[in-house]
Amino acid sequence: MRTCALALVAATSLLVLSACASTGEPYPTYAEEMAELQTACQARGGILTPIAGSTGNRPATDYACEIRGGASGRLN
Repeated sequence: MRTCALALVAATSLLVLSACASTGEPYPTYAEEMAELQTACQARGGILTPIAGSTGNRPATDYACEIRGGASGRLN
C-alpha cells in the first residue's frame, strides 16, 4: 500500500513539473510586437499613436490604432 501511495505521489509530481515546463518558444521582443502591431494597424487604415501616461512592457498597452477619416456610412 505504501509503495502504491509513493508511486502516486511521484506520478503527480512529474505531471505538475511537466505542466510548468517551457515550450521552448521564445517570447517576442518589444520591437517584434511593435512591428506586428504597426502592420495590423496600417492594414486597417490607421496609424499608431501613443497612449498618454502608458509605460507598459507591451506595445499593445502603450499604443492605440487611430483610424482617421470620415464615417463610412456602414453600420457594421
